Amino acid sequence: MPKTERILKVMQRVYERQNFTVGELAEEFSVSYRTMLRYLHELSHLGVPLYAHEGKNGGYSILNTRQQRARTEQTGESIQRIIKPQTLIVGLEMKIPFTAYYMSHALKPKLWQELEQRKAEIPYLRRTSKPQYVAAVLNRQQIYHYVAGMEVTTIRDMPERMVSLTLPTQEYAMYTHEGHSNREDTDQSYAYVLQQLKQRGLTPNPTRYCLELRASVHASLAQIYVPLTV
Repeated sequence: MPKTERILKVMQRVYERQNFTVGELAEEFSVSYRTMLRYLHELSHLGVPLYAHEGKNGGYSILNTRQQRARTEQTGESIQRIIKPQTLIVGLEMKIPFTAYYMSHALKPKLWQELEQRKAEIPYLRRTSKPQYVAAVLNRQQIYHYVAGMEVTTIRDMPERMVSLTLPTQEYAMYTHEGHSNREDTDQSYAYVLQQLKQRGLTPNPTRYCLELRASVHASLAQIYVPLTV
């Protein structure tokens, strides 16, 4: 079955069921969980009003007009479950032992300063009204990996001493951070998100990168993405 036809059938089924989980639809259409996540993301971009229900037995549903209005009026402090498509990042990296995490406070500003000076070297920048500056963070096997970069549409012709990351389509908890861009203030936002996820029965995925998206290097407004365990 062609992809376009499959997407239309998924859309039809979503409206028929009104309430569903990604796993249920994946099984029904004989595709993987991540493939169905991609389909649902495409439906969202087409204007299908999908809403995520948190908790152990959570899933997705179609918002009615009243629910859509109420959601639009929510404050920026709310945490949302969203499906983010594949993210391509090019930038500068820092890898340090997690025991030396304190060093990141001094090293990160230097990464962003160099990136700002060299951003014209990065080809295929993603042109969008949404933030382009991305910090990707991973704590794994005692190594703290941090990439200060920008979103691109394809990874080719890499600038000297820069690295690339290809992050798969992933379900995240997204929170809008308003405050200073320094590490201490942002860490408080992370702590808040993790606490809220625990209360809602959601589990972060430590094997995936957390993301911080900003419209500029020093912007006080940032979108924080915490990957969720499937």
